[in-house]
Amino acid sequence: MLVRLLRKCDTIERKRNRWRFGGDLPSRRFPVRRLGGMAFADEDRVAALLAENEELRRRLDERESGVQPELDSARDEIAALKRTLHGTEARYRLIVESAVDHAMIVADLDGLISTWNDAAERVLGWTEADMIGQPIARIFTPEDVEAGVPAKEMRLSLDRGKAQDNRWHLRSDGTRFFASGEMMPLLGDDDTPAGFLKILRDKTREVAEREELEASRERLRLALEASDLVGTWDWDIVGDVVYADSRFTRLFGLDPEQGERGLQVSDFIAGIHHEDRERVSAAITVAVEECGSFAQEYRTVDLNGDSHWIFARGRCFTDAQGRAVRLPGAIVDRTVERTREIRQAALLRLSDELARSEGAGSATLKALQILGETLGACRVGYATVDSQDMSARILGEWNDRRTPPLSGRYPLAHYGQQFLDELHSGIVVIEDTADYSLVPEQAAAWAAIQVRSLVNLAVIENQTVKVLLYLHSGTPRRWLEEEIAFIREVLNRAWAFSQRRRAEQSLIETETRLRLAQEAAQIGTFDYDARTGALVWDDRCRTIFGLSPGVPVTYETSFLDGLHPDDRERVAATVERVLDPGSNGIFDVVYRTIGHEDGVVRHVKANGQTIVEGGATTRFVGAVRDVTDEKEAEERQLLLTRELQHRVKNTLAMVNALANQTLRRAANVQDGLAAFSARLIALGHAHDILTQTSWTSAPIAAIVDNSLKTHSAEDNTRIVASGPDLRLTARQSLALALGLHELATNAIKYGSLSNDTGRVAIQWELAHQAGQKHLSFVWREMDGPVVETPATRGFGSRLIEQAMAAEFGGEVTIDYKPDGLVCTISADISSDMAEADSPNAI
Repeated sequence: MLVRLLRKCDTIERKRNRWRFGGDLPSRRFPVRRLGGMAFADEDRVAALLAENEELRRRLDERESGVQPELDSARDEIAALKRTLHGTEARYRLIVESAVDHAMIVADLDGLISTWNDAAERVLGWTEADMIGQPIARIFTPEDVEAGVPAKEMRLSLDRGKAQDNRWHLRSDGTRFFASGEMMPLLGDDDTPAGFLKILRDKTREVAEREELEASRERLRLALEASDLVGTWDWDIVGDVVYADSRFTRLFGLDPEQGERGLQVSDFIAGIHHEDRERVSAAITVAVEECGSFAQEYRTVDLNGDSHWIFARGRCFTDAQGRAVRLPGAIVDRTVERTREIRQAALLRLSDELARSEGAGSATLKALQILGETLGACRVGYATVDSQDMSARILGEWNDRRTPPLSGRYPLAHYGQQFLDELHSGIVVIEDTADYSLVPEQAAAWAAIQVRSLVNLAVIENQTVKVLLYLHSGTPRRWLEEEIAFIREVLNRAWAFSQRRRAEQSLIETETRLRLAQEAAQIGTFDYDARTGALVWDDRCRTIFGLSPGVPVTYETSFLDGLHPDDRERVAATVERVLDPGSNGIFDVVYRTIGHEDGVVRHVKANGQTIVEGGATTRFVGAVRDVTDEKEAEERQLLLTRELQHRVKNTLAMVNALANQTLRRAANVQDGLAAFSARLIALGHAHDILTQTSWTSAPIAAIVDNSLKTHSAEDNTRIVASGPDLRLTARQSLALALGLHELATNAIKYGSLSNDTGRVAIQWELAHQAGQKHLSFVWREMDGPVVETPATRGFGSRLIEQAMAAEFGGEVTIDYKPDGLVCTISADISSDMAEADSPNAI
């Protein structure tokens, strides 16, 4: 419109000049530019000016067609029109110059610039003086000039009335800018082309921003396509239309094309996992009502029925009234992370369950349960495989309670030779048994155990399948590498735990046996760190040194100070020698300890061994045993040996004395041998009793009974003995036995036992006199022949009176009363009476 107005003004001016001066004047061109669709401040004024110009042109044309007389009459009117035209031209110039953002360049038909406005100078950098008369191609880039773009634009503008372009142009400093331009022809009075008008507007910033936006969008698109993790949506809340990209739509089990065209929000809610649907729907409602944000993690179900964990975040936008009208957002597919987290939690649970399990069997069952629950299997178990008939015998299994358990034996050949071959490779993965089965019989075998998909792992030894682990699914499924790796991880952990538990159990049993053996043998242990000087004793070792359990110990204060002074220097030297790395490191010594707390002297047997590392002794470990009883037994044995030697000598001396006295005083050899034999038998009976009491003491009643049992009648009524319990020393026992033998022999020969009615009463009593125990032992004969005092005293009398008196340390008397012989022993008795050393006491 502006161009037409300029053209009309130019035509009016030429006609006016031609009418005034009688000829044509050169066409005057105004610096104009097309404003590229820009709305002027006052379009109504422009329209009024156009109408006014049209009216002026029409009136001038009427004047030109009139005759000369009419020309003079119209001179005043033309002058008025001239004034009006000058005002119109000024207004046009003002409008053109006010278009400061549009560079306007006018060139003639040869492309030489004739007009260059101020905006052109600001945009391109050249001044009007620099560019007037210059070719318009100067503002084009070299490549466009070489391609003939300026000429093509001028030609197109002539052919089509205008030529639009959007291209790069040059500035005066050589830099480039992007411009939206248009070139159009300028017409002369005869409406023939007289030049060209080039209008440019700098679009560099807009292009840069648009390109950056496109690049950003492209980067986002590429990132989304590369990640396969992110999807976006935009919910028009008012129209209830959700526009979503393909990734977002597929995760909800919907058609991606429909998602791009728009679906209702209820369609997407239906694609949420049924366990999460109510929670997410409520969160959406709250976000819309509160015009707030939405952030939820939940599961969706795709077209294949697979579940996905996604995290969705969005924010509501409101209208002027504060009502929510849009809720755009994005989702991130967190299935991999959530699956990893679930499996990590399962492994932690497995560790806890294994720690609480009682044995390897229960640990295996826990591992099967965790595998099944984590991977969504319907049945998980393990079986041994018989290499002869390739049958699997079920040992343990977990199932989801909807699937019947397997038990017994299953011939593996029923599932096909391909299955057996793959089983020997160590792993079998079947996504759908219907596709895997080659013949109907194999499909029937799988259907019989309700399996559509499975993973089998085999333990192979010497190319033979020994153990089979199976995971079954009742529906076809694709087993991922991550799932196979998870299965292996669980099995490895369960196997390692089983092995460790068996080793621990074996160690516990070994330690228990060792502990019981140590306790039975009363063995204590010690461990000395030669580098730090730390000493460790168990409670048994502490007891040997007279310490309470748990009392801290050290080498100097507990060990060395606890040794008997007579043994300390010797033991310390032995320890120092053993700790020398150059020694054999063997410690074998017996020493005495004095209890720190109880003061008890103990004999200790110690054995140990040093550990040498890097040429230095690092540890000294060993065991100690209390051998006090053994040492005392050895001492007692030595004492007994000496005592036996002494007693044998005494016995032989006694036998010798008995033989001499008996045989020397016997009437003949036969009588002498008989008497000697009887006395040896009596002595032997006494020895029997003393042997039973280890030759320490003997009960007086036993001495009496054993000494007289060969002289008593069968009814044991003619000799009666009574008295309190009393123990005699060994020497007292032997003396009493020999004395009783002599008394009994005499009674049988001459006394009360020589007839059928005589009796003997033996009685002993204990009385306390002046703080001492006093023994009164009486042998009394009754109802026998009249007793007469013998003219001479024989060996028996002397044996009775002298031997018993000497051994009892008292007085022995024999009273030959007519009604019966009475023998009395009267002596003080001490419980710790020592035996005489002299073998010739008799």
